[in-house]
Amino acid sequence: MSNTPDQPPPSLVKIPGRESDNRRSFFAITAAVVTGSIAVLTPIGVGIAAFLTPLFRKSKSPEVRIALLDQVPDDGMPRYFPVVADREDAWTRYPAQRVGAVYLVRKPGKEKPTAFTAKCPHAGCFIGYTPGSKVFQCPCHTSAFNLDGSRVNGDAEVAPRGMDTLPVSIRQAKTGDGNSIAEVWVEFIDFQTGHKEKIPTA
Repeated sequence: MSNTPDQPPPSLVKIPGRESDNRRSFFAITAAVVTGSIAVLTPIGVGIAAFLTPLFRKSKSPEVRIALLDQVPDDGMPRYFPVVADREDAWTRYPAQRVGAVYLVRKPGKEKPTAFTAKCPHAGCFIGYTPGSKVFQCPCHTSAFNLDGSRVNGDAEVAPRGMDTLPVSIRQAKTGDGNSIAEVWVEFIDFQTGHKEKIPTA
C-alpha cells in the first residue's frame, strides 16, 4: 500500500515524547557517571592528601625535661646535658632519640638557669667546655665564648654570633613518695648556622 502525497513516510513521523525521553536518558546517564566518578575519586583524593600531609606539617620544637634543678648549682659554672626527645621525619616517629645537647648555667642567687645549645653557630660543631675554665671552646674553628654565651673576641671570632640561648621553665613534679621536686625544662630549638641572627631551622 503506497503513501499518499500528503502523508510523510513513517521514518519522518515524529513520535510524541521520544525526544524528551532521550533527553532524560542522557541526563540520567551523565548524572550516574558524575556520581560514580565522585564516589571513586573521593577516597583516592583523601588518601593522597593523607599521604602528602606530613610533607607540609610544620615541625614543633620539643619541650624537654633536661635535669633536676638540684643538678644545676647556682655557682655560675656550666653543666652539660644531652637532649633526648621524640624525633619525626615526614612519616616515621623515632622515640627517645638524642637530638642535641645543652649547657645550663645558673648564676648565684638565681632560681632559673640559662640554657645554651651546644651547637656552634658557625658550622654546627659541638662546643666544648673544660670544668673550671672561663670560656667555652669550639674545637672546629677555634671560636671561643664567655660563660654568658658572648663571643670572646667579638666580630673577630669565626662564629657570626654568640651561643644560642633557649627558653627555660621550672616545673614542679611529684616523686613516688609524694615529695615535690623542681625540674628544668627547655624548649629545644635548632637554629641555622652561619647567620648573625638566630633563625630557626623549621
